Amino acid sequence: MQILADFQSCTGIEDVGECIMYLEATNWNLLDAINSFMPEESQTLPSEREAELPMEIVEGASGIAPPPPPPPLLIEEEIQSTSRNTKSPHSVPIPVDEVQLAARLLNFSVQYKENMVPLEVPDSETVAAIKTALHSELGVPPCRQELCGWKQNHINGYETHITDDTVLSSLQLPQRTHLFLVAPDHVNLTPVEGINFSNRMNKNYKLHIIDTTNNKDYTLQFPGSKTVLDVKLGLRDVTNIPVRFQHWVGWPDSLKDENTKLAALDLPDTVLELILSREEGAPKSKKQLVVDLASSESDNDFEDAADCFGVDDDMFQASSSKRIQPLMPEDVSDEVVAISSFEKEFENRYGACHPSFQGTLADALQAACYQPAKERRPLAIYLHHDASVLTNVFCTQLLCSETVVSYLTLNFVTWAWDLTFESNKTFLLAILSQHLGMGAAHTVKNLGLNSLPAFIIVTKVRSTPEILTVIPGNVGLDDLMTRLINAVEVFNSEIQSEIWEESEREAREMVKREQDLAYEASLLADRAKEEARRQEFEEKMKQEEEKLMKEEQLEQIRQHEEAIKDAVRKSLAEQLPPEPPSDSTQPVSHIRVRVPNGGTIGRSFTADTPLSLLLMYIASEGYPSEQYKVLASWPRIDLTTTDETKTLEELKLYPKETLTLEER
Repeated sequence: MQILADFQSCTGIEDVGECIMYLEATNWNLLDAINSFMPEESQTLPSEREAELPMEIVEGASGIAPPPPPPPLLIEEEIQSTSRNTKSPHSVPIPVDEVQLAARLLNFSVQYKENMVPLEVPDSETVAAIKTALHSELGVPPCRQELCGWKQNHINGYETHITDDTVLSSLQLPQRTHLFLVAPDHVNLTPVEGINFSNRMNKNYKLHIIDTTNNKDYTLQFPGSKTVLDVKLGLRDVTNIPVRFQHWVGWPDSLKDENTKLAALDLPDTVLELILSREEGAPKSKKQLVVDLASSESDNDFEDAADCFGVDDDMFQASSSKRIQPLMPEDVSDEVVAISSFEKEFENRYGACHPSFQGTLADALQAACYQPAKERRPLAIYLHHDASVLTNVFCTQLLCSETVVSYLTLNFVTWAWDLTFESNKTFLLAILSQHLGMGAAHTVKNLGLNSLPAFIIVTKVRSTPEILTVIPGNVGLDDLMTRLINAVEVFNSEIQSEIWEESEREAREMVKREQDLAYEASLLADRAKEEARRQEFEEKMKQEEEKLMKEEQLEQIRQHEEAIKDAVRKSLAEQLPPEPPSDSTQPVSHIRVRVPNGGTIGRSFTADTPLSLLLMYIASEGYPSEQYKVLASWPRIDLTTTDETKTLEELKLYPKETLTLEER
């Protein structure tokens, strides 16, 4: 899917089907697919480029001229002077000692819509550092960024999955790399909205999907971290409708990109109603021979027929043959989708008469084991494996017989899983470890192929659910019914004591509730008095809190005013000219000012300094002329009422003078 997203970003094609057509024609080679899409006159062969042009930019070209190379790394003094005078490309901050010891500095040019952002990042940083820098430049939150165009995504023959924690040095990138930023249309998030978005990423959204093509409906849950494309891929495995032929009705109008996460959409908190259908004119799966699953010879004939006629494997996977489709797709990651696929394909293979399978293992355990003792039932976990020779006979003759189905429905909660693919078995072991402990996972792990299919009976008596028995698939109908009946009898005998204890406990609780009601009736008067005292105390506490709040507000106002005064003083101090040196050739006037608290302040000025600068100096020391008079000793005049353009020499404040501050 990363290659598909990169191709869409480079070419601007929104139709997923058209993108897949280009990629399939070039065996999913991204560069060849881009070259096949772009006009020949817009492409330039690498041999025609200038010798000094990096090959990495040629490989990432998409019709956009690469940005000029960033300036070389500056020493510490040059960096400081340059930052004050010019706007340099955005760089990730690096300590000076790391600059001196850095092994390699990578140059990135990231294109987002019409913007080209140059970045300098040391290869010791991670991909998250690039996203953080792009966030400060473009305002796109890192959680909505997807970087495309990585050149080296295969290291030592293995495909590297690039995440935010991937260290750049591990990707073996060239000196200059051209990337594309893909992000849905967004608005700048406030901090509160950012927190809500993070919560929506972890939230599960319920989708009710009506499949008009197959006349079925599904109620599925997807986390907010899943994209719309993930939903469509999940429904592709369930409905056999390819993504490019799926027609949806009901998505929000804000949906513009299939790679948009569900958390970024305005989805309801309850259930989103969607309608899915196959687009008109979409090719339908070609019909294949219907095979009798009860005969292994028919299976061999069917496979030989596929070889003889030269039919593609993809065509057979899309056919209506019950044998080809697995009960669960490989590498499942969602229990609900997996069980829905299991039940649908199981019914296609063996008919409508079969046990009803619960959605998730947690739901099945809740319905079977975490109920009151009177309502508790055993949990029957059916484990399926297509490679076992016992599977076909067990499903057709035993599991789907009316006797077994009726008994399981009345006495058990049934759940199922397909172990055909090793990845699905690993996923099941993780689920079992989480809900039933390592013992249950170890039991399933040690089941051999000759023991499958099998039933694992789980019961809960007293504390936690435990495995009661394992019923292998190499049994007859009578033996299976005997073992199921025996499991129910053992469970009922063990649960009787807990039912009796639960009944006794309910009786004691009933007596206790009656005593509590009588006790509460006798204390009504005392409670009324206590309530009156409590209200009086709360009123007093409320008044004290209001008093404290007022004091805090006054203190905050005072601190705010002080901060403003400090800011004004600093601003005025910065506007003052420097004090003349002691060896100055210009006439210098030494001014000393007595302040109201008995202290003095003072400094030197040139004799031609205007009075306004002297008053500015006094104000920068915290004595503004709006609050204080500045009095000259002789003649005694208020300098704040004098023409501020006059110099100190004209006001006879030269060569030295002592002034007095008087509060207005």
